[in-house]
Amino acid sequence: MADALVIHPDRISDKPQVFEGSARLDDLPRLEESLANADCEVRYKVTARLDPQRRKVVTCIIEGFVFLTCQTTLEAFRHAISIDDRLVIVDDESRLPPIEEESDAEDYLVADAPLDVLDLVEDAVLLALPMVPRKPGEREIKAAGKPMQEGKDSPFAALASLKKRPK
Repeated sequence: MADALVIHPDRISDKPQVFEGSARLDDLPRLEESLANADCEVRYKVTARLDPQRRKVVTCIIEGFVFLTCQTTLEAFRHAISIDDRLVIVDDESRLPPIEEESDAEDYLVADAPLDVLDLVEDAVLLALPMVPRKPGEREIKAAGKPMQEGKDSPFAALASLKKRPK
């Protein structure tokens, strides 16, 4: 962990710590299985500071794109990444709010050790990926009942023709 890209929770103050740059996705190993091609970058801006309530808050703004494999066609496609996350850092689990009081606008993270900025970027990108990647437009084609690829009959077309035969 290069000290230049580390957030020390015990050193977060009113003065923002800003980490800005780009990350090559092939340098983020946990993304490897999720991507069709890791040869791209995302731009990030991670800021750590105390908010008005004196909470340790880390904001992560990440922009870029990744290549995913469509689970329907098995083709690679470009998927835009646009993340604006807000993490509230707490020292231990006893400082976590009750689940019913948590906000959708922020997540809580228990951390008393230094946080690697690129690990935060990798986590945010992983969480932003769709569980079942589909190439844009594939859902609409499937919903309209058209075959997924031109020239390829639906396996149910043969069944439909059997159903229409006179007895």
